[in-house]
Amino acid sequence: MPRFLACLSLFFFLVPVTYVRGPVPPANESQYISLEPITLDAKDPGRTRVGRLMFLGGWKITSDNGEFGGISSMVVLSDNRFLMLSDNGALVGFTLDEGRHKAIRPFIAPLPDGPAKPNEYARQNWDSESLLHDSETGQFWVGYEHQHSIWRYGSAFSRKESANFPKAMQKWPENGGAEAMLRLADGRFLVFSEAAEYSKGGYQAFIFDSDASVPTSKPVAFGYRPPKGYKLTDAALLDDGSALMLHRRFTPIDGVSAILSVAQLQDFQPGKVATAIPIATLKSPLKVDNMEALAITRDSEGPIVWIASDDNFSALQESLLFKFRLLKGRNLQKKPDAGHPNEKAEASPGFSTFESD
Repeated sequence: MPRFLACLSLFFFLVPVTYVRGPVPPANESQYISLEPITLDAKDPGRTRVGRLMFLGGWKITSDNGEFGGISSMVVLSDNRFLMLSDNGALVGFTLDEGRHKAIRPFIAPLPDGPAKPNEYARQNWDSESLLHDSETGQFWVGYEHQHSIWRYGSAFSRKESANFPKAMQKWPENGGAEAMLRLADGRFLVFSEAAEYSKGGYQAFIFDSDASVPTSKPVAFGYRPPKGYKLTDAALLDDGSALMLHRRFTPIDGVSAILSVAQLQDFQPGKVATAIPIATLKSPLKVDNMEALAITRDSEGPIVWIASDDNFSALQESLLFKFRLLKGRNLQKKPDAGHPNEKAEASPGFSTFESD
């Protein structure tokens, strides 16, 4: 019964209220989600700037529900409605009331179907890492690792519509699957591996000539080179022919950090190795965790960048949500990054940082 109520809560969240008919499901404490406001820098609460990002707000997200956590990707729908995908095949949703720091109409529910039947090892079998949404059709696409595949779901996650286990992705490392996905305006999909090394440098990615969840879609390989020592965790499209790329790193000495970069879509070409230009680095003393989820919304002043963290279901980590404004900037050239050690000796663009104009 709790699983049924969670799914029912999911339906009520995704379908606009004006179209919903029928009873509201009874209160369920296991569905409660709490938001605690946080600052960007606890030692300097007035700090609002990091690179090309202006801090607009932040929250620590908690829930007593045992399925909560592991946030790997997210989309932000209209009116600040969030849908977050966990790497245990669960969906977390709520409407963010920023003024009251409240999660309105929260739910935590399993995906309706996945690459393995739900069981006690669901966190491995349904390791969902990337998420896309079509606002016109309401459809969703989910990228899985372990059992490397791309799935498409109907509006409001009502049912599975298609699933594809591309042969080209089956040699990816078990934990190096479809960490990020982009859906281009012409219908092509870009799917990025976190850890599968590309022969010409960086890590493998594929350009699918159509819907990547359909087995007839054909992939062509290219490479993506993240900043040195970092792994790609998510990506999101901007309106100007570019994409934001989110990366994370952990070292015993420096701890956890994240880099947000800008890549040009024209650089994602078959057989080539693309890079991106870092625009902001999140590291101590800033509030930061295992940053894995990225989404973009827009207001009258321009793009809003949302970043969330994956707590790995660990009591030592936190589920964080940040809101930033993306500032305009100018390019300040720096020394080219040495890149990943498996890279060939080939010319590559240098990384840059940005300052606001």
